[in-house]
Amino acid sequence: MNNIKTVFSIGDLEGLTGVKAHTIRIWEKRYGMLSPQRGSNNLRYYGLEELRKLLNIVLLTEYGVKISKVAKMGTSEIEMMVGEIRVGRQDVNYTIHLFKLSMMTFDQPLFLDATDHLLAKMPFEKVFLSYYMPFLEEIGLMWQTGTIQPAHEHFISCLIRMVVMQQTALCSRKVRKGIAAKYVLFLPFGEIHELGLMYLQYLITARGEGCVYLGSNIPLDSLSEITRLFRGVTFITYLTVLPEEKPLDQYVEALLSKVRDNHSELWIVGRRTSELNISEQEGFKRFSVLHDIAAKLS
Repeated sequence: MNNIKTVFSIGDLEGLTGVKAHTIRIWEKRYGMLSPQRGSNNLRYYGLEELRKLLNIVLLTEYGVKISKVAKMGTSEIEMMVGEIRVGRQDVNYTIHLFKLSMMTFDQPLFLDATDHLLAKMPFEKVFLSYYMPFLEEIGLMWQTGTIQPAHEHFISCLIRMVVMQQTALCSRKVRKGIAAKYVLFLPFGEIHELGLMYLQYLITARGEGCVYLGSNIPLDSLSEITRLFRGVTFITYLTVLPEEKPLDQYVEALLSKVRDNHSELWIVGRRTSELNISEQEGFKRFSVLHDIAAKLS
């Protein structure tokens, strides 16, 4: 755990909270709300508790509590008011605040409790698309700016993966015994977008339809056994990075050849679909974002 980021610059706080650095400095100087330490180069740095406090302060101000009022509150009082706001709340900004806090402090119960709160009020489809997806997009931005480390991203991705698997297992009884598979889901070598593919498995299972889930790093040649056993199905894969086996167009052409011989269809989703020089045709569909293919399956 020694390589996990627990010390943050004021730039990190800006990226994590959305509050400009000069505003954070004003809050420190005028209200004494944070107590940063000074490094050997005299630059401010902040610990996890300072980050947690700032996230909570930002949340209260977003809900109309004046900063001057927050400044007079102790840490426990701030956390109590945040808890009160939580009751009955399910909006995206507040939930992402909780998810972010869970990620940065490695707090699994906080993430699962926030998810349970949502699931009590809405179907899992909405939780994933309206809450998990915006949060994952925000994680991508934090990753690009170096605000978070691999441990943070892996921790929260594993929790989301666990919830998707739980929800898939819960609705698996809808799939009647002996029903033929209609979909085959897989990722090519080098593809990393398994969460999206897992969500598609959930949607298919929730509909009571048969699905063969192969997971990641599936060699093109290994699909021959699948095409031998299953005919007239829909193959679904994700393309957000180039497949390692072949150039993109060549890979998709080879995949289409296997599918056509099997009288099946191929659906591809992901940002790399925009780079394909292969147009949509009978037996082949492409979707640039998860929402589009999810709508097709719902």
